[in-house]
Amino acid sequence: MKTKAIKVYTWLSKQPKPTKKMSTEKLTQPDQTKTIRDLLDNHTRGIPLGVKTRQGEYFDTPIPRFDDLTDMLEYKAQLMDRNKELNKQIKAEKQAALNKLKKIPSTDQEDLQSSSSVMEPSADK
Repeated sequence: MKTKAIKVYTWLSKQPKPTKKMSTEKLTQPDQTKTIRDLLDNHTRGIPLGVKTRQGEYFDTPIPRFDDLTDMLEYKAQLMDRNKELNKQIKAEKQAALNKLKKIPSTDQEDLQSSSSVMEPSADK
């Protein structure tokens, strides 16, 4: 009966995992570097670095800060009422759009029937 030798890996031994091969392509552009003095001068003058900066998202609705829980509950009730009103408005707009769409196909069917009656005599020839 054969026994397997125990392999112990340390930071000095060769690792069994294959490593990722890095490309030799250089992604930097020539003359892209700036000295610290240039960076500080541009910063004090308000000149941007030319780097994309991420801006925060600001919404139309301000988010209030409450000192009292009753104020928070009143604000919540106002938001819920506004939500109900907006949902009613959305339903009304959807219903109006649905009614409009229901009217359009009926006129299209009439057009198709009239155009098919025009096409029938030409099909007899």
